[in-house]
This record gives sequence, C-alpha cells and structure tokens, in this order.
Amino acid sequence: MFKNFRWQIALWFVGLSSANYVALCLVGAMYFYTSLSRSMDEELKVVASQIGHAIDLTGNKPVFRDWLRVVETEPARSIMSMQLFDDSGVLLEHYGPLGIAKLFQDETEVAANGHKLRIRHSKLIHKGKLVGYLQLQLPVDNRDDCTREFLITMIVMAPFVLSGFGLCSYIVSGIAARPIEQLVGALQRFVADAGHELNTPACIVQARAQSLERKLSKNGLIFSDLPIICAAAERMGHIVKNLMLLAELDSKHKSPVKGVINVKDIIMSVLAEFGPRFEEKQICLTPEDMDDAMVSAEQESVDCILRNLLENALRYTEPGGAVRVSCVATATTEVIINVEDTGIGIPEESLAQIFERFYRVDASRSRASGGSGLGLSIVRALTESINGTVDVTSEPGTGTRFSVKLPISKYKSATPGRSLHTTISTVK
Repeated sequence: MFKNFRWQIALWFVGLSSANYVALCLVGAMYFYTSLSRSMDEELKVVASQIGHAIDLTGNKPVFRDWLRVVETEPARSIMSMQLFDDSGVLLEHYGPLGIAKLFQDETEVAANGHKLRIRHSKLIHKGKLVGYLQLQLPVDNRDDCTREFLITMIVMAPFVLSGFGLCSYIVSGIAARPIEQLVGALQRFVADAGHELNTPACIVQARAQSLERKLSKNGLIFSDLPIICAAAERMGHIVKNLMLLAELDSKHKSPVKGVINVKDIIMSVLAEFGPRFEEKQICLTPEDMDDAMVSAEQESVDCILRNLLENALRYTEPGGAVRVSCVATATTEVIINVEDTGIGIPEESLAQIFERFYRVDASRSRASGGSGLGLSIVRALTESINGTVDVTSEPGTGTRFSVKLPISKYKSATPGRSLHTTISTVK
C-alpha cells in the first residue's frame, strides 16, 4: 500500500513539475520574445532620432542627403529598410532592403509578401508643416530564430530535468511517507491485537448468555433481556472478526501465487445458500447470464465478496423487490460480477463514501437491521487484493448495482485457492 502511495506522491510531483516546467518555458519564451521586440524598437528609435541630419526638408519633398557619409559611419543601418514618403503617403525614396513599400501609421509589426518586419515611422515637419514621413522597417527573423532556439533548447532539456525531478520526488516521498507508514503500521497492529483480545470475551459472553437462556427456559423463566444480549454479543463478534480481516488485508501485499477458481460455481453455491433467506423476506433472487470464468483468487475471498453484496441487497431491498446476479466474461480479459437490486438506492452524494469503514447512508436503518458499516469496506479490500475493481451505480428509490471486475486467469484448470488466516465472515 505504501509503495503505491509513494509512487502516487512521486507521480503527482512529476506531473505538477511538468506542468510548471511547461508554463515556465512558455513564460520564458514570451519574455524572451518581448524583450527582443523591445530591443528592436529601441534600435529603431535610436536610428530614427539620429537619421534626421541625412534628410533634406528644404524642398517640396523630403530627400536623403549625404547618404554615403552616413552609411560609411554606420554601415549596420543597411540591414534596415529606410523609406521616405510624402505627406500623402506616396513612397519617394528608400535605402537598404525594399521591405514593404507602404506607409504604416498604426502598426508596430506587419507581415506581407513573405516579409515580417518591425515598423517605426516618424513625421517630418518643416516650418510647422507636415512634409512627409520617415519609416524604418527591421526584419524580425533573428528574433523569431532566437525564440525558436530557446524553445527547442528547453524541449531537449525537458527529459533530463523531469528525470531529475522524478528521482528527487521519489526519494523525498519515501522520506515523507516513512512516519505515516510507521503510524499506520502501529494502528494496524493495534487493531489486529485488539481484535484478538476482544474476540475471546465476545465469544464467552455470547456462549454464556445462550447457556443462561437455555437454563432459565428449562425452569420456565423467560427474560426479554437475554435474547438482546445474545444478539448484541453475536454482532460484536462479527464486527471483531471483520476488523481483524481488514487489518490482515491492510497488512498483506498482493501476491501473484493464488489458486484458480470458477467464479460461476461459487456464485451458484452462495445463491443456493441465500435463497431461503430471500424467500422468507419475499424478495426474488435471480441468477442471470452466468458465464464460466476462471479467476486467480482465493475461493474464500470471492465467496466473502458475494456474501457481503447479497447481505447488503437483502438488507436494503423491501419485500416484493428483486435482486439479480450475473457473471459476464468480457472476451478473455476480465469477468464482471453484477449484483443489482430494486432497493432504496443510494444518494449521489454518498456514492463516494459507501466503501469507507463504518460509513452508513442511513445510520438508524443500518443499526436496526444489524449492519456494522464494514461489509462494503471488506468488499473493496478483498477485490483490490486480487487485482480487481468494484464500482457502484445507484438511483434513490429505484435500486443499486454493484459491479465487481476481476481479471481472468490464463490457466484453464481450477485448483483450490489458499485461505486467509483470518476467518472470513459477512457483516450481520
């Protein structure tokens, strides 16, 4: 159990770290992209502020002047497209790459004709009158290439970073889970020891109460308290045994060494035993779709699962209702055991809690009918111990359906399953 818990912590940490890593990569790429864009804008601003002396505004239209001298002093400008427009937006002159021969007054970045450029334009004023525009266009290929290289680098590094996160998380989760493992181990030992200690006095109380009842009955003395004491002692004995079983299941690891059993045979045997009890309560118990299916499991475990599910159906189905049991083999992978009743149903908000120990949907009804709240906990624990799963669907007032899925064994012949050390019993 704790090994799985440790892996769950590690996987959660790796998952969250992966999401965080991806988010940081995207944020980093956006910051990198934005920073380079601002750097380009700053470069365009500097060039635009320094290029004024190279534009002649004395004529009717602006023109470049002394251009050779400017290029010789700052040849890097030749990578930009420098354009002069008249006051109506008509291109008059350009230097460097042609770029996009159009005046853009609102855009800071444009893409057209296979070009993607960063734009900056300035108004040219002479004697208080607008005479034209200066527009600078700078290709963004370097910025996009750098951003792409950044992302590729982060992607290449991701497996190494996440592997490091995974290793660290596995080590840290082991350290973090150790105190919990020790605490739960101590609690399991306490429950097991307390169960063994309580089992003997519970049996003694029950036996003595029954003996006293028989002796008094022979003498013609009948007391209503004695049957109540006997029933309470018997119920306490069942609770103790089930607590001991749960403690044993919690402490055991899943073992692949199990016998191979035919689920159909066990179901039919249990149904035959429960038939009279259902008839007495006037509930129709019907087997449906019974497929032969070989499962690697202990016979007592499957028997106990069925008994607890049938006890649950019997307890919460009113007279005149029906309970249907089926065993359906799906291809060669798993067998599904369904126990469906027409009982009172389970509210949707309680479905996630019904497998918890001592949980009751209707506490007063459960106690009145003898339920302890451990039956479904045992069903889930036993099902998981043989690598299966249990699901429940229910609609209040209509009924409940429990589905136990068990993996089909690759072996064909049935052999007796091993027994649990603790006596398995249903909750009564």
